[in-house]
Amino acid sequence: MIRSLALALAMAGMLGVAGASLAEAAGPVIVQLTPQNNSGETGTATLTEQGTKTKVVVGINGAPAGVAQPLHVHKGTCAKLDPKPAYGLTTLTDGKSETTIDVSLTALQTGGFAINGHKSAQDANTYVFCGNIPGSS
Repeated sequence: MIRSLALALAMAGMLGVAGASLAEAAGPVIVQLTPQNNSGETGTATLTEQGTKTKVVVGINGAPAGVAQPLHVHKGTCAKLDPKPAYGLTTLTDGKSETTIDVSLTALQTGGFAINGHKSAQDANTYVFCGNIPGSS
C-alpha cells in the first residue's frame, strides 16, 4: 500500500513537472519583414519553439513568381548584419518558406538576430527584406 502510494505520488509529481514545462513553452514570435532596396516585398516570419529547435515559417507578399530567393538568420540587426549567415533557411519560393533550425527560440530572442532575404541566388548581395527578431519579454 505504501509502495503504491509512493509510486502514485512520484507519477503525479512527474506529470506536474511535465505540465509546468509545457506551460512555460514560448508562444510563437512574429517577425515583421520590411522591404529593402525598393523591393516592395513585405511579410512575416513566425517562429515557434519546438523543444530545443525553432520552426520558422516565412510568408512574403510581392515576391517574384518562380524566383528562388535565399534567406537566412544572421547575427546583428537589419541596420548592421553580420554578412555570414548564422542559420540557413529553406529558399523562399513563390513567397513561402518553412524550416526547422537547430537553435532554441530563447537563444534567437536573446542573441541579437535578424532574418533577411536576398533578391536571388545570382544576386545574393541585394537584400530585399529584413526583420529583427524581437527580444524575449
